[in-house]
Amino acid sequence: MTGKPSRTPDFPALLAKADLAGPYRLRPDQAPTALAAARQLGLSVAEIGLDGDFLAELGRQLQFPEHYGANFDALYDCLTNLAASPGQGCLLLFTGAPAAGADEDDEDSPVDTLIAVLQAAGDEWREQGRPLWALFAVPGLALDSLPA
Repeated sequence: MTGKPSRTPDFPALLAKADLAGPYRLRPDQAPTALAAARQLGLSVAEIGLDGDFLAELGRQLQFPEHYGANFDALYDCLTNLAASPGQGCLLLFTGAPAAGADEDDEDSPVDTLIAVLQAAGDEWREQGRPLWALFAVPGLALDSLPA
């Protein structure tokens, strides 16, 4: 990181590109512009705080079926089922400080696992030509910034 502020992307053009979609770091000041552009494009939008039960919140906001188990396997299954449904795509905006990380014996924190699941589900969405954006306006995550 050079310390220079990153350029603000052309969100309407960027968010329409399914081939670039995935998990990215987002500056918090860019969140309102990203959300407005996503809505303008007809993407489904959900804002999820990482400081609570984000798996359950994802299920509520994305209207997953009643049997959704609020675990990572169920999240992947429901997201990939959505990839096959009609629609323009989806933007998930994650905010807040992540809840306490993984136990010392675990390799990955819950947020690391979330990012991996979103990346894998996003691959399925891309095959359908639809974007699944997961933008993290959260400090300290090792994610790439959005392409400018």
